[in-house]
Amino acid sequence: MSTDLGASFNEQYVNINTKLKKRFMRRPNISEATNEFIGLAIQCENCEQPTFAGQTYIGAAKCEASAGNVFGEAEHYLAAARQFMKAEKKLASLKFDSPDRENLEAAIGCFLQALNKYPEKSPLRSSIFMEIANDLLELDHKLEAIAYYEQALEIIQDDFMKLMCLNKLLNLQIDCGKLDSALQTGNSLMDLKCHIPENMIEEIQVTRILLALIVDLNNKNRPDSLKMLFTDLLNDEDSNLIPFNPNFKLKLQSIIISSNMNDQQALITISMETKPYLTRQQCDLLEMLIREKQQQ
Repeated sequence: MSTDLGASFNEQYVNINTKLKKRFMRRPNISEATNEFIGLAIQCENCEQPTFAGQTYIGAAKCEASAGNVFGEAEHYLAAARQFMKAEKKLASLKFDSPDRENLEAAIGCFLQALNKYPEKSPLRSSIFMEIANDLLELDHKLEAIAYYEQALEIIQDDFMKLMCLNKLLNLQIDCGKLDSALQTGNSLMDLKCHIPENMIEEIQVTRILLALIVDLNNKNRPDSLKMLFTDLLNDEDSNLIPFNPNFKLKLQSIIISSNMNDQQALITISMETKPYLTRQQCDLLEMLIREKQQQ
């Protein structure tokens, strides 16, 4: 907003607030004030001023709270949160540093205010946690995003949503170097009692193999599904849970054997042949495994 528009916003905001004050023998018109706050918020959005819009949606939320409309209150807190988050993303896109994280903290605060208005096991709560996590991930706050994905998983009942959330969490934990946690997440993914697409099974299984070799769990400490993965792969068993083509399967077997025997040269050689089959993240894990073996 220009200075004039900013002054206009402040004036309108104060005028609406003034209407909410109790007058002698007259109760404030909460509904009218709510509509005026919403109208002002939309005006701010149209002027590309998300911070002002967020503040005004908070005003609307407080009006709904006064009227006892819990879900209306939650709806406006969500609208406020999204405007504050939009403001934070705008700063990030312009490469402006935001050390006090004012907009981001306001966004998270409003998201949590909305979340607390819904029942404990409501799918809307998990959706809000997911939205916060996705926004934090977009802003490259990966460690914070992990915490909100984990909270979402405590609530999610739908198997497909749980699958998607766990898969995001797995990749994020690897990016943040939380490899023990990532392996546990990978195990949880494969233990889900739902359909997992074959291409996703292959990616998860390869990631689990590499993580297990890096974390260096000995066989007795591995969960049953992970033991079976290694056993079936090394015994060349056919299984829907190891949907690898023969060449790739042979290379994975060689990686496991080279790693277990601590044959660094063989591991380096086979890694060069294997990388074309791997994702970027899996290539990084394979390089990490080689470094781990070189330091032993």
